[in-house]
Amino acid sequence: MIARTILKVASQIPWDKVIERAPSVAEKAGTLWKSIRSKNKRLSVDESMVYSSYSTELSESDLLKARLDRLDERVESLEEEIQASSGLIKTLAEQNTSLVQRIELQRIRLIRQSLLFAGVTAVLAGMIVYLFIR
Repeated sequence: MIARTILKVASQIPWDKVIERAPSVAEKAGTLWKSIRSKNKRLSVDESMVYSSYSTELSESDLLKARLDRLDERVESLEEEIQASSGLIKTLAEQNTSLVQRIELQRIRLIRQSLLFAGVTAVLAGMIVYLFIR
């Protein structure tokens, strides 16, 4: 009974829409994952090593300016990452909403069928009792 209900619910899911959007979700997730991995590798370089080579040639203000430029680049990359992740989240939320709506329709349909079955069972039980009494 439960397996049949699960199969029925699964058959009502708009798989064409899910499959249609799956490549874009996978692409966005892959892009997001690659950007996170590449940024983690770039951040693993010790900044003291980068700035130590310039310490003899650049003044303190030049070092601060270079560091500020790196921070600006990092902020821009984080903004791009946020935009990519928000697009992915939006797509996943749309798919989730669609699936929840379908499941809710199936739940309501199951309740109606259960009430109908209970009513038919009550009528049949009443008819059986009537036939035995008669």
